[in-house]
Amino acid sequence: MLAEFCLPVDLARLRKRFKADGVVLLRGFVSRARVNKIRTVAMAAVEQRLPPFELEAELGYPGAPESTGVEGGGTIRRLRNMAGRDPVFAEWAGDALLLSLISALLDTPHITLTQAHHNSLMSKQPSFSSDTRWHRDMRYWRFDRPELVSAWLSLGKETTENGGLGFIAGSHRVDFPEDAYDKREFLMADHPEATPWVDLAVFPELEAGDVVLFDARTFHAASRNRTALTKYSLVYSYHASNNLPQEGSRSASLPGLAFHVAAQQPEGVNL
Repeated sequence: MLAEFCLPVDLARLRKRFKADGVVLLRGFVSRARVNKIRTVAMAAVEQRLPPFELEAELGYPGAPESTGVEGGGTIRRLRNMAGRDPVFAEWAGDALLLSLISALLDTPHITLTQAHHNSLMSKQPSFSSDTRWHRDMRYWRFDRPELVSAWLSLGKETTENGGLGFIAGSHRVDFPEDAYDKREFLMADHPEATPWVDLAVFPELEAGDVVLFDARTFHAASRNRTALTKYSLVYSYHASNNLPQEGSRSASLPGLAFHVAAQQPEGVNL
């Protein structure tokens, strides 16, 4: 089981469990009214196919269409640049309670939202969605330090049937040998050093308004959507403002959004 928290959040326990597990679950963190508002705008953006976005066929993960020219080839996997698309997304990116928790986990009042990674609406659609194998996000990201925290907001029910995320708690502290990864840097579940960890994986069932905070080094995976309804999730990633992206890397391709978290205790946090 993943460590679960409800409002008000016990900050000391949150930090302890996040340090140990690299992932925590915040139940009912966002009100249903706010989730519905975000979801409505997000669904409209997907329907209008407003760029930039990424197609399932462009990645070619298992289950995805073979190319953009075949049936389902135009299926959107994610919308990018969410924080800059609409005020409703920017407001969530700068949510005071969310930032206070991430600030505590990163141990600094100066935090930055990276716009180059995540900053996405994940749109797992029926019929043409794909499987994402076990990976850690730091395989793609290049920062001075691998210390980033992602906030995954569920905009509806998430289960193994519709492609909900699974996590391997504690895997952010593990170094696997190079031969444990395939050519695309996915962890091979049948590798003798990986198997005991993969066996510990947990796939939490999420409801609209639940938030998962996870370390960029924590292994996670998801299956394709086997239901008739599209699954929507909004995910942002944050880092300490002095943890800079490496020059010339994709991580440095877009400016981050910097926040200063006030020192006073925000409503919804127990110190």
